[in-house]
Amino acid sequence: MKTSQDLFKQLDEAESLFTKGSIKDAQKKVREVITKSKELDKVPNKLRHKLNFAIGQSRYFDDMSSFATNPKREELIKEISTIIESPLESPKKQAHLIHDIQTKWQLLDLSSRPASKEQWNKFNELTNKAWEPCSEYFDELKQVKIKNALQRQKIIDNINSYVQQNSSNWPQPKFLIQFLRKSFEDWQQYAPVLDKDLNKLRNAYFEVKKPINDAIKKHEQIVIKTKENLITKVDAISNEDNDICIKKFNDLKNDWKKAGSAGRKIDNKLWDKFNKAADRFFHAKKELIDSELTEAKNLLSEFKNNQVTLKEISSKIENLKNITKTKEYKLIHKEIKIKQSQYEEKQKQTKVNSYINLLDSFLSNNFENIDLPSSMINKLNKKPLTKSNIDSLKYSCIKLEILANIDSLKKDSELRQSIQMEMLTNKFNKTSNDLSSIDELVLNFINNLSSKPTAPEKTLWKRISKALPELI
Repeated sequence: MKTSQDLFKQLDEAESLFTKGSIKDAQKKVREVITKSKELDKVPNKLRHKLNFAIGQSRYFDDMSSFATNPKREELIKEISTIIESPLESPKKQAHLIHDIQTKWQLLDLSSRPASKEQWNKFNELTNKAWEPCSEYFDELKQVKIKNALQRQKIIDNINSYVQQNSSNWPQPKFLIQFLRKSFEDWQQYAPVLDKDLNKLRNAYFEVKKPINDAIKKHEQIVIKTKENLITKVDAISNEDNDICIKKFNDLKNDWKKAGSAGRKIDNKLWDKFNKAADRFFHAKKELIDSELTEAKNLLSEFKNNQVTLKEISSKIENLKNITKTKEYKLIHKEIKIKQSQYEEKQKQTKVNSYINLLDSFLSNNFENIDLPSSMINKLNKKPLTKSNIDSLKYSCIKLEILANIDSLKKDSELRQSIQMEMLTNKFNKTSNDLSSIDELVLNFINNLSSKPTAPEKTLWKRISKALPELI
């Protein structure tokens, strides 16, 4: 015998099922409690009130179901009435039309509360009348209904076999749901059946599915607890570094995905709750990003107006770690590259000019406005030669032209080939002479130049001046 505590527990379960939308399961629980309560010597008032409330809920959902389906049944009754008023010329076509209407009626009974007695009697009476012109075809359709019933029984047997094979170790819920969905699709294909078979098959169909539905619900309860625990863990996340908080949340999100489904309706609610628990991290992150975006815009404006140097802005943008993929950050980098390129071009031109002006500085012995390494200036001859060493001058000029990939004069082709051979030999032997760098070649030219260079010697320097921009 059930105790009142057991019945209270069953009513709580029914209430939970109503809340989740599992109306038929909840109504079944309520019916069980009604039956068991009759076995009690005395029903406690508290239990009676709770049971009455559950009965009220059950009736409410029945009324809602009827409210949704009764107009559809009335439409089917109207269709049957139309056939009676205007029979089709072909009894076969009329029989098929009635068959289709009966199929729709039975599917409504499967998906909602069965029709009222009055509504069923009216439909049945009209259907029988509509069948009268189709008497010749009636037997053929009856055989179709009998075959449909046999096919539905096979579906029931198949589900029962599936339960027996898998009940000791149920597959994942998604596979159970797929199996039930496929079974339901097959079930709907075999309608209608004879009225005398309808309720028997429908009840057997719902009963045979129960172990599978129970297994799905049992797993969903486990998933619900797992996901509620994950929500609790999100609530407990606390760290001064907001990025660490977000990382921990993303780790828990991976655990959430692995947990499985808690049922479509409850799963969506839990997911919303899970994300809301983490909103505080992303609000803080957004504030930080907004702050950095504002700083980036200000830095860009100051940089364009030359209020901060290239070195200063390069240092400051290192602190903008949260907006590296934003357009604002990319604009700063683009502007830095432009100015960096301009700065480098300017530096290069200054250095080229310093090399080109070296001859004038040497001849005037004034190196104040020249931007060359002091080590290079210190190696310059303090006293210029009285006569230039033309071979050294030509060597420096032609080798610099070779390095700059600039053609030399035709008359210098023999010397150019000689220098190229020397360079190739040095490269092959991994050796080098003292005249391998730009600075060394320029120094070699200046130190072998007289204090009063001739026009041809100055022409050699002009050739060097054309090569220098390509080399620096």
